[in-house]
Amino acid sequence: MQHTDEMTASAADLAVTCPLCGSRVRARSSVVEYPVQVCSRCQLEFLYPQPDDAKLAAIYSEGYFLHDQVAEAEERMSSMKRATAVRYMDMIGQLLPEGGRRLLEIGCGHGDMLVEANRRGYEVAGVEISVHAVAIANQRLGRSAVSRGSIGTVELPTEYFDVVVFADVIEHVRDPKAFLLRVYAVLKPGGMAVLITPSLDSWSRRVMGTKWMEYKVEHLFYFSERSIRKLLQSCAFHEIGIRSNRKVMTLDYLWRHFKRFKVPVVSPLIGLLRRVTPDALAYRHIVIPASGLIATARK
Repeated sequence: MQHTDEMTASAADLAVTCPLCGSRVRARSSVVEYPVQVCSRCQLEFLYPQPDDAKLAAIYSEGYFLHDQVAEAEERMSSMKRATAVRYMDMIGQLLPEGGRRLLEIGCGHGDMLVEANRRGYEVAGVEISVHAVAIANQRLGRSAVSRGSIGTVELPTEYFDVVVFADVIEHVRDPKAFLLRVYAVLKPGGMAVLITPSLDSWSRRVMGTKWMEYKVEHLFYFSERSIRKLLQSCAFHEIGIRSNRKVMTLDYLWRHFKRFKVPVVSPLIGLLRRVTPDALAYRHIVIPASGLIATARK
């Protein structure tokens, strides 16, 4: 989880034109009281006006993570996220050049990917806005590898990291281009950015339309393959690859997600399925096509 409160794009600029391509935009729907602006040219969508810092801070509480705060539930969640981290690290290992072993994760949460990367011999560092999550991640890593803050507030060495990973982060930041330029600065020449974000091209978005579960107050930007490629190119990245994402989940996790982020028809159906499914099956790992994309790009 990551909220970059230092990146304050001008509201006046966002009001009239697309912050990515400069085209005129139109409001199509809304997330609570925040209109979703749509650019027909580059396919970027974004909230304008954006919720203020107080609104976002209330969302990013200790209860933001979808599990009961008891040891058994936390272990199930960690196991599920670690299984997804294994998939991500397998992909990164295939794409990185030999010897590229310095990894930074922005918005690292409880450190599941960092733990997996550390197990594989990577030199790891993390940045995370949640004080609670930072403490858990550093405890799991056995050292103070994770700093509290954002990529714009934490002091990081320039041209140092071989790979910078940010999963489910860029949709939360106020200025995605400023964020990516900072990522570019801390990467070594030839280093790789790995970006994971909800996709407007996903099957779930096509089926659910304006009721898509990823339309949330804390999600300030929404990307298609076209717009994320354009954004990366505008920040001088090259060798851009984009693919649909798959995550390891459980029925119990899906139930908790759709219980909090209600979608007509879908939430009641998953609730019913959870009620009739024994815990042993509801906690079993399944790999499903997620609602997002994975983009990789070189400096």
